[in-house]
Amino acid sequence: MKKFSIIFSSCLILLVFGSCKKDFLNVAPQGNAITLDKFYNSAGVQQLLIGAYHDLTGIDVKSTWWGTSGTNWVYGDITSGDTYLGGTGGGGLPHQSPDALNIQNFQTISTTNFIDDKWTADYDGVARANTVIIAATHATDMNAGQKNEAIAEARFLRGHFHFDAKMMWNNVPYVDETVVNFNNLSNTTDIWPQIEADFRFAFDNLPEKQPLAGQANKWAAACYIAKCYLFEQKFAAGKAILDSIIASGVNTQGVKYGLTPCYHDNFDVGTENNMESVLQINFSVDPTSLPDNANLGETGISPVGTAADVTYGYWKQPSFNLVNAFKTDVNGLPMLDASGNDTSNITNMTNDQGIPSSSPFIPYQGTVDPRLDWSVGRRGVPYLDWGVDPGQSWVEDQTFGGPYINIKNMFTQAEQGVGFGGIISSYYYVGNSAVNYNIIRYAEVILWAAECEAEIGNFEQARTYVNMVRTRAMTGCTVPIDNSSGSPSANYVMSLYNTTWTDQTFARNAIRMERRLELAQEGHRFFDLVRWGIADTYLNAYLMVEQGRGIGCVLAGSTFTKGKNEYFPIPQQEIILDPQLKQNLGY
Repeated sequence: MKKFSIIFSSCLILLVFGSCKKDFLNVAPQGNAITLDKFYNSAGVQQLLIGAYHDLTGIDVKSTWWGTSGTNWVYGDITSGDTYLGGTGGGGLPHQSPDALNIQNFQTISTTNFIDDKWTADYDGVARANTVIIAATHATDMNAGQKNEAIAEARFLRGHFHFDAKMMWNNVPYVDETVVNFNNLSNTTDIWPQIEADFRFAFDNLPEKQPLAGQANKWAAACYIAKCYLFEQKFAAGKAILDSIIASGVNTQGVKYGLTPCYHDNFDVGTENNMESVLQINFSVDPTSLPDNANLGETGISPVGTAADVTYGYWKQPSFNLVNAFKTDVNGLPMLDASGNDTSNITNMTNDQGIPSSSPFIPYQGTVDPRLDWSVGRRGVPYLDWGVDPGQSWVEDQTFGGPYINIKNMFTQAEQGVGFGGIISSYYYVGNSAVNYNIIRYAEVILWAAECEAEIGNFEQARTYVNMVRTRAMTGCTVPIDNSSGSPSANYVMSLYNTTWTDQTFARNAIRMERRLELAQEGHRFFDLVRWGIADTYLNAYLMVEQGRGIGCVLAGSTFTKGKNEYFPIPQQEIILDPQLKQNLGY
């Protein structure tokens, strides 16, 4: 429940850090009224730590909401084939939509504002974590154990922000608390060892249980070590630590990790910070904080014309390709051929593209994975408790973003303005949400384990892990969601992989498909494609089909260039400030 979560104080952040400057890597506070030595005590360290946690949101004194959002949908979803930018050609925020459109279309340049702001957000998080370390080291009323624990928590956060930067740009500088010259930072050395060291220190020094649900514990650090190994393709090392997490890992309340009974429990205000939560961004919305602690990065996903509607247009719309992937075959499995290649996109699932809400429409009658209707709003199917999706009238502009809308990270109508632990789910700009975002959840951990097992040749153990995730979807998503009739809203048919896996290519592709279905629109997909080394072939095949579908925002003339578009350009402004930074290839 929200009352157990860290509630981030934007007022504290402004007080400590003052206005944003381009030398943001300097860990000294920028406000003139307060000096760092005022925080050389236990209370001060905790205040600084809260400020560092707030940067998980990506929403700080130099925020562009979408461009810096900790949910990473601009960089991980609209670039991946899972979602379109959506909205309209002009967009609700015309001064921002061109940046996101260029990112989607693989036309990002080094002066793109979103990219510069994202860099600033990540390294501001690094700076805040370093400030905690400095303050804890000098604290006069903390013993060695207390200092180590505070430093471990800060190093966890520092590892997270460097990890995010590494995913985005690959060639990035590592900045610790000893750095004093911020105009002479090199980005030519691989920083994976330093990131791993931060998470290892956190694992060795953090407790299993924490007083607040939003805090990181030792097992969250272990999960991040495993994530590092997946990105580095150290699959045997990844298996070893994942085995220990699966056997012994607990969340911050000391509850053993597990899959929630209902899939949607991971995206509902009332059931957050549960057994599946490894690390969440904890959001809150209330009259005192206005929108500053809300999930601003997901503002604009509300259905148009509802009580939750906002003035920003509709963003992050699921693609035809993603929705098609939820179709199942006669065996209730994803539509994979003998090699595990996805064949679901050959024909589109029946949809209401171009059909007014006032005209008759019959939804797709084929079999589907039940996770579809907890992830995607589509015409003729209930959208949470907001009513049956009427189609076109709930979409900003079908010609620009297609017929589908997002469900994940959307609050329910019953929760709107209703207290959960004293915190309401939406306020101020109506579409702002207190729905938490899972940076890591246990279902992903299980699928990491499946991936490691498949890569080292343990195909049957990989199949067991995939079936664990599928079992929850089968038992935790199949309850009727059409409350008016009491019957299922679609033809949900899903089963386990019951045939022995003997082929690595099939196992690998089946695991990757399961990740896509389970984690749809959660900001991971593009980074997965890159780490798997298939981004160019996958995305260019996707672009070839999409460019013929007639969606106005979608990718006209766009191509993915291998050796360039796997990573984003280093912001030109940062290279001007620090000539030691080298631009990424192709930019």
